[in-house]
Amino acid sequence: MKKKLFTFFHCKFEVDIPGPDDLEAKGNFLDHEYTFSRHGASVASVSKRWFSWTDTYGIDIDAGEDDVLILASAVVIDLVCHDGDDH
Repeated sequence: MKKKLFTFFHCKFEVDIPGPDDLEAKGNFLDHEYTFSRHGASVASVSKRWFSWTDTYGIDIDAGEDDVLILASAVVIDLVCHDGDDH
């Protein structure tokens, strides 16, 4: 996984998968509101909006996608974007 572009609230992460099926995550990572896409089509979405103000958020993954890869990628993104947070 590598971070592609950074602005204050928005950046992109690329999940490098062998072959042509890399994933791209983009959106508002600080607020846990972003999507994973492949070739421009959304395959999963991460949202804190529908849950609570704590560190609870949901990940909606399309059928047929690699659930473990997307969940692990979301954890890595959370650690990168919220490293040093006290919650």
